Amino acid sequence: MAGCRLNRDERARIEAGIAAGETDEEIAAAIGRHRTTVWRETRAAGGRDGYRATAAQHGATARGRRPKQRVLAAGVELARLVEHKLRCRWSPHAIVAWLRARGGPRCCAETIYRAAYANRDDTGLAAGSWKLLPGARRRRRARARAEDAKRRNVLGPIVNVELRPAGAADRSEAGHWEGDLIKGAHNRSSTLTLVERVSRFTLLGHLADGASADATRDCLIELFDRIPAELRFSLTWDQGREMARWAEFQDAMDVPVFFCDPHSPWQRPSNENGNRQLRRWLPKSTDLNHYSIDLDAIAHDLNAMPRRIHDWSSAADRYAALCCNNR
Repeated sequence: MAGCRLNRDERARIEAGIAAGETDEEIAAAIGRHRTTVWRETRAAGGRDGYRATAAQHGATARGRRPKQRVLAAGVELARLVEHKLRCRWSPHAIVAWLRARGGPRCCAETIYRAAYANRDDTGLAAGSWKLLPGARRRRRARARAEDAKRRNVLGPIVNVELRPAGAADRSEAGHWEGDLIKGAHNRSSTLTLVERVSRFTLLGHLADGASADATRDCLIELFDRIPAELRFSLTWDQGREMARWAEFQDAMDVPVFFCDPHSPWQRPSNENGNRQLRRWLPKSTDLNHYSIDLDAIAHDLNAMPRRIHDWSSAADRYAALCCNNR
């Protein structure tokens, strides 16, 4: 029964349960549904005080009729407003928020995305409206939960970034690092980046075998060998498949590894900012497989640059002071 629509008998049982003073949990148990199903059903049909099984059934039947006219196709004025804001380079979510604050007809962001990607004039938006979306992609990029689950399965049992030591979270303790890969031309080459959270000191490493898990593990071990033992407390990474050998690195260097939530780059802010700065030396068109690229020289120039966050001293100066203070 799970996954099917409520039927007439179930709605009659919900009405009887409400009349008998039963809770949503008790009603759900009686009809073999989850309590949120009962809660949504009563909420959509007048609430517990006004719920009537017959009216709820008629409403559900009407809502389920197909085909339905698309929201933007049915509302010419709404479609005109949405298209105008898309041409102003607003995102669908920003448009929805503006419509909600404005009052009157509105829709959800998913409706705008579907109409734009349908690439047909009968959706309410002109064909080719996908070009007005923030990413301007012809086809929608799938981000299914199944892909996140598959990635986590490759990584095995991981430790979330929220469990990182307090000294790492508030930057009161030196020696906590953030890491990632930056991609080269056509995503066919990679460079490994490490940033220390307190000093923003950066280390770079070549990946001899693309972005494989073995190459990433070996490069991490090589880079952490350069770091004094007193400044090797933790590493934070995203849930990329290149970290499938993270446990081997952790055992080899005795450095605990913590993982960010999927699609949450803000949980590694120092590394993300450092990667943006690195693009001045390594644009996205660069083939990072070329060993003519002197990563140590690039890291030196980046670390020697004065920074506002350090009152215009450099990351190299701050890191050198940390090394002296932690001996």
